Amino acid sequence: MKDYKGWTGAQRLASLKKTKEAIAKGIIPKPTKCNRCGKTEGRIDYHNEDYSDPINNLEPLCQSCHLKHHREHNKKLKEKSEL
Repeated sequence: MKDYKGWTGAQRLASLKKTKEAIAKGIIPKPTKCNRCGKTEGRIDYHNEDYSDPINNLEPLCQSCHLKHHREHNKKLKEKSEL
């Protein structure tokens, strides 16, 4: 997993593991609907902007919206570095 917004890949993986454990234990529900487009079919995962809290700062996103979010973030980083 790549570094993202100051979080290392290792930190992101550790957070993902805790999120999956929380889903398995019933602490948080499995995501079933994309928060952005409303899609309920196919793969829906949680997106996390703050990996220090892998339970409360989650946004359910379909694969398409999740990839779009990361592409937009990477585009902004590239534009910023070209200034």
